[in-house]
Amino acid sequence: MVQNLILIGFMGTGKTSVARCCAPRLNWLFVDIDQEIEAKLQCSIADVFSSHGEQFFRQVELEVLRAVLQRNQQVVATGGGVVTQPAARSLLEQSRNTGSRIIWLQARPEVILKRVGRSRKRPLLNHSDPLLVINELLAKRQRWYQQVADVVIDTSDLTIDEVVQTVLSYLEMGES
Repeated sequence: MVQNLILIGFMGTGKTSVARCCAPRLNWLFVDIDQEIEAKLQCSIADVFSSHGEQFFRQVELEVLRAVLQRNQQVVATGGGVVTQPAARSLLEQSRNTGSRIIWLQARPEVILKRVGRSRKRPLLNHSDPLLVINELLAKRQRWYQQVADVVIDTSDLTIDEVVQTVLSYLEMGES
């Protein structure tokens, strides 16, 4: 039996939207790690980055991930950079080894940029060439996403409903 469904992947690949749609269909709790961090710190992710830096953010992200993975029957949308931390990858692998399923949602860099735009909510993209940053970060993170994922779904040309159906079909196949 699947314990949790965990969605990983770069920003703009659909993790939060897909998790939000999958949770009620599974009759599970929807958990967004970034929202949990904002609630814990009482400020936005962008404000955390600007006030305390990425290292502090990653430390809090790890604490929140650890707490969330103590529970079961959740659809968890992680932050895009959660895999950059060895301790977080270890937690994800442990969760997978005890019955959780981890799905890596990915998209082409141009699609990601179109989806996220130049939003202030995306501090890592506050750069004169955000597409360059996306490509660099994707290249760095790809091996870590691969390390923890059970399956990969490219969301570039799919609607949210199509991704949700693909995710749920994958879970049904794993149950049989």
